Amino acid sequence: MRRVLFVFGIVAAAFGVAGRAQQPPPQSDSQQNPLATFRADANFVEVDAVVTDERGNPVKDLSQSDFEVYEDGKLQKPSVFALVDLPLAPPASNAKMTEVESDVRSTARRFDGRLYVLVLDDLHTTVFRTPVVKNAAKKFIQDYLNPGDLAAVVNTSGRMDASQELTGSRQMLLQAIDRFMGQKLPSATSEKLAIHMRESSAQADAASTDNSNSSTARPDPISDPLDSERAMNARSMFDLVRNLAAFMTDIQGRRKALVLFSEGIDYDIYDVFNNRSATTLLDSARETIAAAQRANVGIYAVDPRGLSGGGDDTLVTANVSADPNMPELGPGGFNRELLLSQESLIAMADETGGTAAVRTNDIDGALARIARENSTYYLLGYHSDSNRSPGRFRKIEVRVKRPGLRVKARRGYMAPNPKNSTKARETPAAGGISPALRTALNNPLPIGGLPVRVFAAPFKGAGKNGSVLMAIEIDGPSLRFEERDGKFQDKLEVSIAAVDYQGKLVDPKVQAFTLNLPPNTYAITSKGGVRMLSRLSLPPSRYQIRVGVHDAQGGGIATVPYDLVVPDFSKTPLALSGLVLMSSRGGGIMTMKPDPVLNEVVPTPPTAVRRFLRQDTLTVIAQVYDDSSRLAHTVDVQATIRRVADGNVVFEKRDERTMAAGATAGAEWYKTDIPLNDVAPGKYVLVVQATSRVGKNVAVQQVPFEVGS
Repeated sequence: MRRVLFVFGIVAAAFGVAGRAQQPPPQSDSQQNPLATFRADANFVEVDAVVTDERGNPVKDLSQSDFEVYEDGKLQKPSVFALVDLPLAPPASNAKMTEVESDVRSTARRFDGRLYVLVLDDLHTTVFRTPVVKNAAKKFIQDYLNPGDLAAVVNTSGRMDASQELTGSRQMLLQAIDRFMGQKLPSATSEKLAIHMRESSAQADAASTDNSNSSTARPDPISDPLDSERAMNARSMFDLVRNLAAFMTDIQGRRKALVLFSEGIDYDIYDVFNNRSATTLLDSARETIAAAQRANVGIYAVDPRGLSGGGDDTLVTANVSADPNMPELGPGGFNRELLLSQESLIAMADETGGTAAVRTNDIDGALARIARENSTYYLLGYHSDSNRSPGRFRKIEVRVKRPGLRVKARRGYMAPNPKNSTKARETPAAGGISPALRTALNNPLPIGGLPVRVFAAPFKGAGKNGSVLMAIEIDGPSLRFEERDGKFQDKLEVSIAAVDYQGKLVDPKVQAFTLNLPPNTYAITSKGGVRMLSRLSLPPSRYQIRVGVHDAQGGGIATVPYDLVVPDFSKTPLALSGLVLMSSRGGGIMTMKPDPVLNEVVPTPPTAVRRFLRQDTLTVIAQVYDDSSRLAHTVDVQATIRRVADGNVVFEKRDERTMAAGATAGAEWYKTDIPLNDVAPGKYVLVVQATSRVGKNVAVQQVPFEVGS
């Protein structure tokens, strides 16, 4: 339970909630709006269908009249129909994307990307296949996670340090994948074989001692010594997948993919006589599939074993003579284990509208297929009979009338039963926020009801804590001012909730502002916007900071997730704080309250804008922390601007800072101005590098930005 709360750490995890589908908009056969909007309705059923031709290519020219949808054999009348056709950048172009991620997160009008949850099944991956899983998962992120997509990473063992919440940051996802380590138990057959060999050897020794000719046959089957642990691992995997699917039930209007990298469960759930947990696990497997079907989550299984002839454990039998009394301990036993584990993956994929990449070495092809199927598909929605068989399985069949086409969709769903529904868990958040903003924060996807930009820069704080500067900017035209007594009024509410990788809420903030502007200030603010600054005191860790903004007067709401690592500045010989940018043309945004720390260095407020004009002059501020020596020494600081297209340097400026002698680590401000008049329009990366002349330690910070004409 705890590990799922982390993966979606600051959003509501709706465990055990019956499918709450949503009311569709008026019927339309238009394909102009790829992701339909849905409203709450427990009787609404959503089905996404992947349609391909004989060559496996997606078919995009079907209309609603080309489809037939049956529920339990009864033809349904879809009230929602849409083609979702998201552009998918070629892997080669993705690989060329700059590795420097923006330090700014912003809202779009609506989230319309792909949604992936990568489940790395460390409980069912042998340790020596760890690199295979890492490489496959990283390739999927690097090649197929496009801008605007969201993904999460979670391990079945519950390792919270190796998980990552829903994010669009490739860097954070890749770092989580790098921490993966397989820990699958030894094969049950190999464990039984080891017991049999020890018993046979002991009996042979006893027979040679007393010259006995007694048989060494064993009348009873050998029990798996790891049965309980093996059953617990299988249960953990099923529970995690089921809980993730249940959580995604309320995410509507898009295909949801759970990508399971696993060798399959290693417990024989069909032998109920010799395996005491078989019945329980078989029920758990059925419940897991039912939860995924109910949530319309497609499970895509990727088996890292490839074309395995019988599992690597068969090497154990290479020098062992076959025992006619125990045939199940030979190659046949290993082959049965392999087939059963593969079957567990195939069943979950087939029943949920996904695919299983088993018995194949073409992992790259499997990853490409997952991306294609989640980029081009049809959304169909219809109302089901709420009075018929609540809580029972309902079969779904989607057909296309055009011959020669293949359609893939979930095979059914478990009808909601109001008697079994439970209340969804709420997002960890600061107290005192409005119900409207709390509801928005409970949504796992970002909400773009207001155009909002957020950036964060970590500085060294008190003790080992970091002091994280947050800047939140709201575009002025989106605000709904009301004129009263010659002034223009609006009310803004801002919530900032930082959750670490263990799911702990740290230093939450709630700010409320009442704007009461005279006409001249209103004229500037209504065009430029409003800026709010805040400081969070956070211990060194990995966080997702959930920012919520509510225009209480106009009703607009935005939520922005921001992933951030707060370093331990006390453990690094030389470090740089985050970079803070100011612009000479940034006065059009009203700052509600200046940051007292930055205000001592420069009166200009920081900006979250990362597109500047050639008439601008950038001011860059950072702090240099140097623990290289207690003696006075110099740190060289260099600011460089590199063009993304070719890597060429278009600006370079050198400076130095003197670190005073003292008993504690030194800290000095760095500030420099960069005129952009000689910088051609295009995309660039600002690089600030500090180099200590003592020990030659180096620290680097980078920020991408764009220059317009």
